[in-house]
Amino acid sequence: MLSARIPTAALGLTLALASGCSIDHSRVNFCKEACVLPSPLPACGPTQLQISYPNLQTPCTIPNLESVSPLDLNESSLATENTLPLTLDECIRHALATSRVMRDLGGTVVRSPQGTTTTFEPALVFTDPRLGEEAALSAFDANLFANTYFDQNDRRLNNQFFGNNGLFNQDLNVTQWGVNKRSATGGLFTFRNITTYDRNNQLSNALGPRSWDTYVDAEARQALLQGAGTEFNRIAGPGATPGQLNGVLIARVRADVTLTDFQRSVRDLVADVENTYWDLYYAYRDLEAKIEARDIAVDTLNKLDDTATARGNKAQAEEQVYRFQSDIIDALNGRPFDGTRTNNGSSGGSFRGIGGLRVAERKLRLMIGLPINDTKLIRTVDSPSVVPILHDWPTCIAEALEHREEIRRQRWIIKQRELELVANRNFLKPQLDVVGRYRLRGFDDDLFGPASATANLTDGTLQEWQLGVEYNLPVGFRRAYAAVRNSQLALVREVEVLREQERYVTFGLSNAINECKRAFENMNLQYSRLDAIVTQLNSIQAKSDQGEKAELDVRLETHRRLLDARQRFHQAQVEYVLALRNVHYEKGTLLRFCNISLTESLASPSGYVDANQRRQIQDFQATPTVRDTVIAIPATGP
Repeated sequence: MLSARIPTAALGLTLALASGCSIDHSRVNFCKEACVLPSPLPACGPTQLQISYPNLQTPCTIPNLESVSPLDLNESSLATENTLPLTLDECIRHALATSRVMRDLGGTVVRSPQGTTTTFEPALVFTDPRLGEEAALSAFDANLFANTYFDQNDRRLNNQFFGNNGLFNQDLNVTQWGVNKRSATGGLFTFRNITTYDRNNQLSNALGPRSWDTYVDAEARQALLQGAGTEFNRIAGPGATPGQLNGVLIARVRADVTLTDFQRSVRDLVADVENTYWDLYYAYRDLEAKIEARDIAVDTLNKLDDTATARGNKAQAEEQVYRFQSDIIDALNGRPFDGTRTNNGSSGGSFRGIGGLRVAERKLRLMIGLPINDTKLIRTVDSPSVVPILHDWPTCIAEALEHREEIRRQRWIIKQRELELVANRNFLKPQLDVVGRYRLRGFDDDLFGPASATANLTDGTLQEWQLGVEYNLPVGFRRAYAAVRNSQLALVREVEVLREQERYVTFGLSNAINECKRAFENMNLQYSRLDAIVTQLNSIQAKSDQGEKAELDVRLETHRRLLDARQRFHQAQVEYVLALRNVHYEKGTLLRFCNISLTESLASPSGYVDANQRRQIQDFQATPTVRDTVIAIPATGP
């Protein structure tokens, strides 16, 4: 009964707080002292308890969803006619061709879809209407403006000289149009035309009740201190304030950071495809070794005497057969354990051949975009490399610090902080703007309408000009100094992060190179061990053929050691090939090693024609006198 009262009392306390009830904290008996709930409570309707599902207008469901069940395949599917042979290059090519979403083995697309990288990310950042490059460039676009207003005024005034003895009636129309544009140096140029039509009953009118007034106005405003210069405006953008910078260079750095993130996700995709490929390779070798061990155990069992004295030996041999058959079932179907994938033990992935053939095959299908279940099993064609490869440490570490995607991304972040510091220092200057305006006026009565007033602009009778200076000085520059200090601290932070990243990359590369040495030596030793066990097994079989029967325990133990040696040898093979791959992963050269390059989508044919025409009319011998600020250097090499 107490368990049913406590939630009710808590609900009563919540309602009391929400409605403004006063609670005496000295009274702790919630059941007696809390606000009384209305009785009975209002019942919820059936529709209030239902979960709603969105009605999407965009088709999202996969057409012709897979109909093959994972139970439709068995051990007979291992026949050659029931398999689909694929090389590692074919798997990588298929994965890149079908992956609009960068797949991974951790299920990020389901658990955290907002953190999933897609092929649309660079375009989304570029076209962001708030922070993208086009948004930053739009601040310098010309702006055409126009408006017109019609007013009718009827007023009674305590002044007989205004209107007609204090009664003022007016029809007023003001039409304005013009264009303004900001320059990269911090200037604002405006050209406008304003035409006013005025019809009123003012008795003192010189040209009758109607008149047309029009003028053309040209204005230029140029910042001399704060906000001046192409460097500041390209970094911060016009109208920027401390802490709110969105210039062209900042937006471009954001785009470069996104491209680096995209390249990193492609690298991880390729690494995971290779991880699943070698997991499947090992699963086949593991299954073949267990089937061979089972067959040897069955042959040994069949050769035993079926006598009362030999029943113990026969039971021992049967136990061996059952054990191997159980291992075959696990090796064929597998269990959903975490297999080899990026960032498990090492950045590129440390080998974990524990999934089984069916699980490893489904993971490979998941990564390369094939149907999860099919009537044919993927069979690996490539074999691990057994060639010794030596790595030059100074060359490897230099490549890692230059090409590793995380290092390049952090350097772009540092470049962004440097640009922000340059822009924020500009806010330490006072605002000093020079303003110039020139105006031509035209005026006429209603005899010829606005055309006559416009014609009067050209005679130069009515001219006006204005020249001035505006000065603004925030006393103390409190916000500007805070922005500069914040930028300095942010820059120092990113530099320290880069240094720690370089140490971590050095650590990972050192581990990968050392793993190559260990895996190669272990692979050779495991091969020698396997050869020795095979020699021992052949010797036992030869003695058996000559009538000398070895002890059953010795034969059964040899069978188990043969299976273990085969497994360890194939495991060492996969560890070595993954260690070689991980060296390129740590160096940031994995995509180049796999002959993968990233390019933008092709533009329209008319764009290439226009670019070719512009290139032909350029004078390549001319030496420019002014160059834009260089924020990056082109990559060298392929």
